[in-house]
Amino acid sequence: MTNTRTSLAALSLLLALLGPGCMEASMSGANALGVTTGGAQDIGYARDIIASGGIPYGSDWSPEGLFSEHDLPLSGPDCETILCPRAQAAVEPDNGSVVVQVGFGTSITADTFERRDLNLGLAVDISGSMSGSKIDSMKVALQALADRMTADDTVSLVVFNEDADLLMEPTVMDTDGLATFRHQIDRLNSGGSTNIEAGLKLAYDQVAPSAEDGGAEDRVMLFTDAQPNVGGTGLSTFTGMARYYGEAGIGLTVFGTGLDLGIELAEEMSEVRGGAYVYLRDEDAIAAAFDEDFDYLVTPLAYDLEVQLTAASGWRFVNAVGAPMDDGAGDFGVAGIDFGASTLFLSSKDGGIAVVLARDPSTGDDGLPSAGDALASFDISYVPADEGGTVHTALDLAYEGGTAWSNSALGDTSPLADDLGVYKMSFLLDEVDALDAAGRFCDGDLTQAEARQPVQDAQARLTAVADQLTDTALTAEATLMGQLDRNLTGGRAQCW
Repeated sequence: MTNTRTSLAALSLLLALLGPGCMEASMSGANALGVTTGGAQDIGYARDIIASGGIPYGSDWSPEGLFSEHDLPLSGPDCETILCPRAQAAVEPDNGSVVVQVGFGTSITADTFERRDLNLGLAVDISGSMSGSKIDSMKVALQALADRMTADDTVSLVVFNEDADLLMEPTVMDTDGLATFRHQIDRLNSGGSTNIEAGLKLAYDQVAPSAEDGGAEDRVMLFTDAQPNVGGTGLSTFTGMARYYGEAGIGLTVFGTGLDLGIELAEEMSEVRGGAYVYLRDEDAIAAAFDEDFDYLVTPLAYDLEVQLTAASGWRFVNAVGAPMDDGAGDFGVAGIDFGASTLFLSSKDGGIAVVLARDPSTGDDGLPSAGDALASFDISYVPADEGGTVHTALDLAYEGGTAWSNSALGDTSPLADDLGVYKMSFLLDEVDALDAAGRFCDGDLTQAEARQPVQDAQARLTAVADQLTDTALTAEATLMGQLDRNLTGGRAQCW
């Protein structure tokens, strides 16, 4: 990952499929919902490392996880279909780059949404590493999940350590079934080694026989702290099973807890059809995961998103950041690139895709764009989850002049944004650079001073925008950057 703020020689293209909605609140009412990509839904693992005094490596977090934690709205006309692409731009005057965000609106609102019934299989890690606070937190999470069940849902419960056991066969969550489920949760104890594959396979075995009946959302949920072998592709391996059953319409949500779990699992989920990953770092995170957003997390809207971006004349792309599936079809510095995501989920937050463009140096024009200048075009395709068949759509983007948002505290370096979502995204990209720099310091690629500078810059800019917007989520990011800067003073001994 290259530094997107300071490496214009390398030209930065930054892409991030942001969460739900596209400022539909202003166009379709306050109850509008949005869309987010699958894969990592947070950077909780890296946050825990920093809070514990450590410095995360680049493999400990993902940009899409960071973006998914924030509400990044884009305005647009009323959406009358399942997905409606949007795009807006912001200019970074200090380096001439242009941040472009593409998001998806949806016709679904909180008033009209009804979650499908669930055919749910749970695989719960009760190995020795789950002892103490981890198993206690997992029980809290499972009880919170039980709170979300209705008499139309069916749940099975599998536990695993060195072996896997079926504690509750597929059971309708009526009064008696729910009581049985809660009783089994209360009885959980930890001990033994870990065999995720055995637990996962047994959970899939409970869901698969009814998966062809239709009408329900078929899903397995894995609760674990351990890092599986994600390198295999056969059906007998974790990855093979997740992909095999994902293609068969059975999604997988992974809930991780504790500092033992690496980001590899989250990255794997970004490439699995119907896959998502949530880090349960504390009871607040558990509460958030199993509030009303739980219903959205188990509601895929579309699969197999593919985006082809073509830069307008005079502009070039270099790198994709936050795109879960970048096929590498476009060489850095050329006029086009392809990327996508395996799954798009319904969500309560707004988001989309961000792209950073830079001037084509061969033109000799290094000026900022003017209002009305064309920036890029997008060819987008996806498969609606409930309809089948591929939908194709196109989107053209021109700069509107960037008059909607500016920050007096930043003076001439403030992003000149056409909309709120892309304005906020511009500042989150500073955090992407900061976290990347910290990881490169741990890898020995940057000196301490070189790593601290982008972290300090990100803290200053995030503080300015958080104060301007009174945005508590951005305030938390500024605080995180301050802690990371302090951790960096401890040198590489703090690298986790």
